[in-house]
Amino acid sequence: MQLKTVRDAGGAERLLVAYARRFPLRQGKFRTVNALWPLVAGGDPLRMAQISYGGFRMPCDLREALQRQYYFFGTYLLEEHLLEAWRGFSRDASVVFDVGANAGIYSLAALDAQPRAQVHAFEPTPEIAARVRHTAEINGLAGLVVHEVAVSNYDGQAILRTCDPADGGNEGMNFIVRDRNEDGALRVPAARLDTVCAERGIERVDLVKIDVQGSEGDVLEGAAGLLARGAIGVVFMELNFAPERGDACPATSSVKRLEAAGFEFAAPNTALGGTPRWAAAGDWLHGCTDVICRRRP
Repeated sequence: MQLKTVRDAGGAERLLVAYARRFPLRQGKFRTVNALWPLVAGGDPLRMAQISYGGFRMPCDLREALQRQYYFFGTYLLEEHLLEAWRGFSRDASVVFDVGANAGIYSLAALDAQPRAQVHAFEPTPEIAARVRHTAEINGLAGLVVHEVAVSNYDGQAILRTCDPADGGNEGMNFIVRDRNEDGALRVPAARLDTVCAERGIERVDLVKIDVQGSEGDVLEGAAGLLARGAIGVVFMELNFAPERGDACPATSSVKRLEAAGFEFAAPNTALGGTPRWAAAGDWLHGCTDVICRRRP
């Protein structure tokens, strides 16, 4: 099926895309696009987006919040600063892991910055993984390898819990739990990063993004061998701190594991100029929703 592009969309839709991508004032843009897109899309929500990174094309469904951003803004608007920092580190990377890839925007941004990189996108949701494979195919991206697997701290199967984006929610919020023999549950393969690297002969991962809805600690536990031998370079990680400090939470366990492996930390907004402000872990991390981590020199 031929998907509609901006070029062959109606005039009002093209105007909304131009506003989203070019209007200099950022405030209110996201709300405006969300309010107006049903009025200008003409009833057909399926599109072929051209994203800002490399001009790559991506199939999109405007009914889903993340994909709507890719089409109108050409990027993940709510994480644009994080993507720019990610691209900066991608330029020197040979092997990149995108763990919790969703539609693959981070994978595409990495390949735009470093076309010779080998990028591995890990996405357990079958229909989303299929869409990333289609994106790789239509753009001729031989360097993008899609793994339809949940990355965790064990090898086997996991149960996938899905979030329905039909009400405008975030379709990137799917998450996994360990398989407990539930009848009718959607099961997906699970694997440790140590296992993936051993099976594929990958000795070092230069850059890793981990965004797995609170299971970041499990991902790092499953990469214990890589961490122990210094085979992971830079980690971009979502932080999910508990509301009350001192409570056990995914962010605390993840930071402690990386700290024990000799990593230091930086807020993403300090990396935009190319010189992140690295520091030891501390209370300052509680003000961050994401963090960049590297092994101390």
